[in-house]
Amino acid sequence: MPRLPHAVALLCVAALGLAVALVLAAPAAPARAADPRVVLAFLPAGGDNNPEPVLDRLDARVRFAIGLVSATQGQSSPEQMVLDVSSGSRTSRNVYDPVQPPPLELVLGGDRSGFIFRWSKAVQRAESAPAGIKPGLLAAQIPDGAAYAGVAGRTHVEAAAAADRAGDVATVSLGPAATIAARAAVLLVRHRLVVVGLPTSEKGNEALDALLRDRRSGDLLIVVQTPPRARVPQLLPMGIVGLSSNGLLTSPTTHLEGVVGGIDIPVTILGHLGIAVPDGVRGQPIRAEGVRDAAALTALEARLRVVSGRRSAVLAALSFAWLALVLALGLVADRRGIRAALRIGALAFMWVLPMMLLTGWLAPTRLVEMAIIVVGSFGLAALTDRFVRWPRGPVLPAATAIGAYSIDLIFGSPLIIRSLLGVNPRSGSRFYGLGNELESTLTVLLLVGLGALLWGRGESRRSAAIIALTGAVFAVFVGAGQLGADVGGVITLGAGVAAATIVMLPGRPSRRLIALGAAVPVLALVALAALDLATGGNSHFTRTILQADSGGSLWDVFTRRYKLAFNVFTRGAMALVVIVGALAVAYALRYRERIYAPLRGSASWRAALIGGLTASIVGALSNDSGPLLFAFGVAVLTCATAYVRGDPALTADDERLAS
Repeated sequence: MPRLPHAVALLCVAALGLAVALVLAAPAAPARAADPRVVLAFLPAGGDNNPEPVLDRLDARVRFAIGLVSATQGQSSPEQMVLDVSSGSRTSRNVYDPVQPPPLELVLGGDRSGFIFRWSKAVQRAESAPAGIKPGLLAAQIPDGAAYAGVAGRTHVEAAAAADRAGDVATVSLGPAATIAARAAVLLVRHRLVVVGLPTSEKGNEALDALLRDRRSGDLLIVVQTPPRARVPQLLPMGIVGLSSNGLLTSPTTHLEGVVGGIDIPVTILGHLGIAVPDGVRGQPIRAEGVRDAAALTALEARLRVVSGRRSAVLAALSFAWLALVLALGLVADRRGIRAALRIGALAFMWVLPMMLLTGWLAPTRLVEMAIIVVGSFGLAALTDRFVRWPRGPVLPAATAIGAYSIDLIFGSPLIIRSLLGVNPRSGSRFYGLGNELESTLTVLLLVGLGALLWGRGESRRSAAIIALTGAVFAVFVGAGQLGADVGGVITLGAGVAAATIVMLPGRPSRRLIALGAAVPVLALVALAALDLATGGNSHFTRTILQADSGGSLWDVFTRRYKLAFNVFTRGAMALVVIVGALAVAYALRYRERIYAPLRGSASWRAALIGGLTASIVGALSNDSGPLLFAFGVAVLTCATAYVRGDPALTADDERLAS
């Protein structure tokens, strides 16, 4: 039998071991009463007994600040949205391998915890994308992790938003729909972030009201429509209680009142909890401002839903109208009529951009929009051809387009995003400013307009200065973070304007001048960076390039852009379009003396055409939608060439030869 001191020592060691075991086995300590908390709830749309839209259900509860959230970048899927929310960053699905995310399932553990089945596949897929995306980053930043409350017997894709980097969910509570709000309240005692999968129909409304009723002052309640299984981009209704007001949601990501990005949700959550946002998160804090207006949000979403589908139809209608005009006027006046039709049709396509802003404001039906654009463009073209002497016709539509789009950019591009060639916030890649189609089209149109404006002037430093100064001013509208926010557009415009300026200078350009012209796009980027930093533009360029945390981030940007460009090239008929465009350029270059003979060696038109071609090629090589920029740039150059071939004087020469 051990001596007494020895026994006492053994008892002390045993007591210490028991105390340690109890501490390790005990659940996490409850959150302090003063700690802020967040509930992220997903509310399903519809239901057998509740066809009311989610936005109307949120609008009926006046404490909510309301808005629309961009679910994903590109094609929508529930898995992709919750993975994006969990990581705070996203990119186009086209750079992932595989393209589609794996189906995610919640699996219960034996200690009230859970894990996401196939999470490792989701992480492996994220690593394949050159974007530094880390699923589970949100929950991994929160002490004691995040919890999930859901309805038993339903799918629980939403639970992935509560998973950490390993795919684990700290605590899971599944049960009947009637108790989900109460179970969420219990989880909030020990977890500062609780993700909730709300029930459908009226039970969803009841649970929503209970969450509002139980919300503690200082807590943040975020409600998002459960992402549907749709194959098109989505803008989903969203409401937040706990911000500074109950107005419309917005963020620096979108610069658009009433619209935020899905990747803004984790930044807003971490900011409310007082937790530092980790590197790699690209979202921005959500705020509420202005007056809530559900009707305006509904109208915006309805307009954006139809924009993409009408583009091809309108362009086809314009092309058929031009062909019909050529045949009709050719039938009436033979060659003279055909040349008139060439001029009017070319000018009509140049008038399309202003007309698209008009229909973006009117938001008419499909047939009415097509009629307004086609009839309006050809009507304005006929008037331009009648009252503006050839070859100055492009000056008027070019000046109108550049002026109208610049003014709209100043006011936040409300009409551009509603126009058929504007950026579409539904796609999730750009929410305001200029997109790739407009970047190339406006650049070449500007140069063609300048070429027509300076018609009759020879090579001179003054004319070259006019081109350079005009390009520099428009570059501010194209690239500034609070205006066009199009860094690729600065490169495209800089290259085109530099080439046109060099051509317009007297004498043969020196090697030093050519080298300086080649450096203009880089210098333009440096100027853009300085402008963004000075004005607090907080553009995508500033966040992804200037604030890149490593060389790897810059390399990711580079590889992602060219991978996306290749995907654009291989999509649909784009490869055929690019090949035909390249052949058209080659033909025009080889027979340029004959094709552009009506210009009689005009220096300004030569500068415009060379600058436009340079912009199209450089834009194609420096943008993530490269082939698209080349196609639109060459299309504008084709219209300019058709206008040149419509020289009325050629008709008189033909008639003299015939007689």
